[in-house]
Amino acid sequence: MKSKFHLLAIAGFVLFTSCKDKAADSADTTDTTTTTVTTGTTDNAMVVEAPAKVRTAFETKYPQATNIRWQYHRPDVADIDWDWSGWTGLDDKDYAVSYNWEGNDYWAWYDEDGNWIGTINAVSDPNSLPAPINTTIQKEYSGSKVVSVDRENDKNRTAYEIDLDNGAKLLVDENGKILKKKDPTTDTKTKVNPKDSM
Repeated sequence: MKSKFHLLAIAGFVLFTSCKDKAADSADTTDTTTTTVTTGTTDNAMVVEAPAKVRTAFETKYPQATNIRWQYHRPDVADIDWDWSGWTGLDDKDYAVSYNWEGNDYWAWYDEDGNWIGTINAVSDPNSLPAPINTTIQKEYSGSKVVSVDRENDKNRTAYEIDLDNGAKLLVDENGKILKKKDPTTDTKTKVNPKDSM
């Protein structure tokens, strides 16, 4: 009986070590170049580790950023009107990153090659808008108050997406030119010819 027990124990040990060796061999052949790994969720989106080239591009542009959370691009995650931003060509292989920088919350987008697409952040104090924008609002929407403002930056421009208390919505450049507007009575969005504004 003792010999059966010893044989069983030895067989179990051999089986255990052989499985362990196969697992180690399997781990050694695993492709370690994949850098995207699931680490959690935020806003119903999977938080991922972006590839090194994407992270490097971001860290170069925003070296003091904190609370950094990467995820795949999803147009329903961030508070941005994609029709208004004009940022096209983004898909689920591209990356969105939320972060804090200089005391403000931001979202930025990078394509899968690490090219910066654009950045948005909420402007907490409408009085801090560039003077030409305030002049345009006073002239075109006299008596209306600013409810919220998002600043949108890309390689071509800085624009401000502005919601007014009368239901109007504007996309205005830094010079106060209205680029797009939404009529509060019809909810119709209109692209404005920059020559027609101001």
